[in-house]
Amino acid sequence: MNNRPLILKGNIVIKNVDEYIIGKIIKNKNVVNKEEYIQILDDENINLFEEGYKGYIFSNKPKNINLEKINYCSNVKYYQTLLDYDVVEIVNNRMIRVLYRDDSEDNAIVVTNQCNSNCIMCPDSDIVRNTKNNPAIKKLLEQVKCIPDDTKHITITGGEPGLLRENLLKLLEGCKKYLPNTEFLLLTNGRIFSNTNFTNRVKKSMPDNIRIAIPIYADNEKLHDEITCAKESFKQTIKGIKKLIEKNIDIEIRIVVLKKNYKYLEQIANFIVKEIPQVKIVNIMALEMTGNAYKNRKQVWVNFEKIKEYLYKSCITIIKAGIITNLYNFPLCNLDERLYSIAHKSITDYKIRYKKQCDECLAKESCGGFFNSTINMKDIEVKPIK
Repeated sequence: MNNRPLILKGNIVIKNVDEYIIGKIIKNKNVVNKEEYIQILDDENINLFEEGYKGYIFSNKPKNINLEKINYCSNVKYYQTLLDYDVVEIVNNRMIRVLYRDDSEDNAIVVTNQCNSNCIMCPDSDIVRNTKNNPAIKKLLEQVKCIPDDTKHITITGGEPGLLRENLLKLLEGCKKYLPNTEFLLLTNGRIFSNTNFTNRVKKSMPDNIRIAIPIYADNEKLHDEITCAKESFKQTIKGIKKLIEKNIDIEIRIVVLKKNYKYLEQIANFIVKEIPQVKIVNIMALEMTGNAYKNRKQVWVNFEKIKEYLYKSCITIIKAGIITNLYNFPLCNLDERLYSIAHKSITDYKIRYKKQCDECLAKESCGGFFNSTINMKDIEVKPIK
């Protein structure tokens, strides 16, 4: 279901000491293990009310239920958009925040906003990255415990998850314990893994089915560090990647294409093939023009048409080396047609936009479209495929 709001407001009363609860949604029915669930009851099913749930969401404030000892929400706008097995956090007097959508294959655990790099094209802003109000490890583990154990994929992301250090290890252990059949993707700048001791501990703590995705923005220290605005970041990242490879941990390399590096894409590809050929996947990605990217748009934005030739050569170099190669966030009509087969619909559903001309395109259903933040960049041309 697209366009499901991630934040819902209403009359919210949480009586726990921490003034929040995290639980799975169950709608108009009852379950046995109530302590994990938040029950939604509309007016027609109010008779299904039973004590013992973590909390309740009522369509209207009920008159015949004692509300003194329960956590509850009433008169919540759009509560109908919540689905069975969604995971939500309910915060006293504030909001219902959707942490996991059961109908989505693009769920993430956001562990921090903070980062030890300051990439000029980061979709987060300086304010977001400097916010220190990060989720407590207790909350993160509650979230993991509530996620259905048949979930196929979860991304662990930030900010920079490596900044959690000990708590990242605890989170990975929780994922391993509660979601043994789930595939995990950890997004990180990789710098923390230059520490041998920490890398060894991650190897022991992590789930069996995990891949670690790390960005490389250049084939040299000068340009990479200029993009990250962090000295020594290139050396630390490459060292970290090599240490992870030594531990037989699956690595994905991400290359974000921007004005400063698009002419060097083939050099970056050659660097990967020569220095770290053991990586499993290389994903090349177009910009999301929010946060730092928009603030620095004169430094980072480059028209898709200018990228096309460099992108093709870099992809061929990596593919010939036997490394899986994917393109993310690129509209098909702005790619060399020989790369269509490796281009994916990758933009999160609520961020996807299409231009009016896209309605004429025969490939629209296969095209990932544009970020809502990118579609209005003035020099984007749409060329419907017919």
